[in-house]
Amino acid sequence: MRVPIILLPILLTAWPYRPVRAQVDVVVETRTFHTPDGAAQVEVNMAFLAGTAAIKINDRGFNQARVEVITLIEQGGAVKAFGKTEVLGPERLDSIQLDLVHQEFFSLSPGSYDLSIEARDLNSGDTAATRYTAPLAVGALPPGIAISDILFAERIAPSLEGERGKYGYTVVPLLTDYLPKTIGKLSFYAEVYGSETHFGADSSYLIDYAIEDFEKKTVFGPFKRSIRAKGRPVEAVMAEFDIAQLPSGNYVLAVEARDRTGALVARREQFFQRNNPVAFNYDMQSMDKIDLEGKFAGAFTNVDSLAEHIASLRPIADPLERKIIDDRYKDRDIDQMRRFFYSFWGNRSNDPERAWTDYREQVIKVNKLFGCRVLKGYETDRGAVYLKYGAPNTMLDRFNEMDTYPYTIWHYYRAAKYTNKRFVFYQPDLVTNCFQLLHSEVPGEIKNNNWNQMLHSRNVPNNGVLNNPVNTMGGDRANEFYLNPR
Repeated sequence: MRVPIILLPILLTAWPYRPVRAQVDVVVETRTFHTPDGAAQVEVNMAFLAGTAAIKINDRGFNQARVEVITLIEQGGAVKAFGKTEVLGPERLDSIQLDLVHQEFFSLSPGSYDLSIEARDLNSGDTAATRYTAPLAVGALPPGIAISDILFAERIAPSLEGERGKYGYTVVPLLTDYLPKTIGKLSFYAEVYGSETHFGADSSYLIDYAIEDFEKKTVFGPFKRSIRAKGRPVEAVMAEFDIAQLPSGNYVLAVEARDRTGALVARREQFFQRNNPVAFNYDMQSMDKIDLEGKFAGAFTNVDSLAEHIASLRPIADPLERKIIDDRYKDRDIDQMRRFFYSFWGNRSNDPERAWTDYREQVIKVNKLFGCRVLKGYETDRGAVYLKYGAPNTMLDRFNEMDTYPYTIWHYYRAAKYTNKRFVFYQPDLVTNCFQLLHSEVPGEIKNNNWNQMLHSRNVPNNGVLNNPVNTMGGDRANEFYLNPR
């Protein structure tokens, strides 16, 4: 398993690629499959990158690339397999170049080998070759049920007459585990072995395939499918996911075999990286295009519960989102509510369902901590600040001062991008337990330099607008608590 790294355009190679000279840039991967009798079939897949091979006019008057490829597999210094091929690019009238994809197939016994590839541009006057070397390990088919390597595919189509295929289909490999936004579909091929022996001939079992979060190994959103299969020596699995809405992140494509009770019997996975910043627009036309099939937001059926969930988003919403939240709360259109709800979290996380679940836990907490007679916790100023900035590092409550309204001072080491900031809340009505935000040092929040005077206006009217000192023991104490949080 390779270690995930930051999202950079890195092409997949089975082992480090060591070119002598990058006359023709090549990317190589190997995949192992097995025949029904258990013999190993090794595929050496290679792509010669567009623009690195010269094109010339051929005898038919078309522009075409020509690369000679020599593939050698050795074991202990002895040659075990050999291939020499002239790889021809497509014939074109223009000068546009495409990657040249080439496959070599070898029957090999289990063991350790050395793979070497030499590629030479036949259209170039330079005779220098690109060389690739790597170890090659071929495993034996284990007893019982097993799953082959997973091959990402550029396309899968019915084989043409005379074309080498896999159970009637040609699988053109996609030689990369880096999937940018331009790749909207992920096709793959795999094989399940030994189900006939394990489950019995023609006995039913399940094949699951899914896109999972790399770290959590949990299915990401709606990216899971199941098919029913019958016990046979080899079961070919060819499938495709629409990944247009799969956001940036590290993932694995997992293929599993399960018995009829759902118990896991075999599993194989293939890592890939996705670079696809997804942004959802809030206009009606864009939201109407969102497919909620299999997504968590589509599971909400109670309009009042969903309206309540949407209302709880106000503390972390931007001005446009707050306007939409107010509109959705009033019109109670559940379909539009679902779409907005999914868009809201999709714009904040690669895993919108997990982001909502985590936020919902905090909403439940603030409802218990800060709810008052007339407002739910998330509707109060304290609840909104808690949801927006998290729990304060210190929270000083002064609810029973003789000469002030009840108040509390919160101190944050960090509030959003700001450090060492304070909030002062107070309860001017003395009845509802609904504390109001009186003053904050965070830009964009209420700022009131007269906050101490207003705290003490309970017994002494505050008739001025100037920031006059509160010359009382209580005023000094409030300033001390403010300047030195504890």
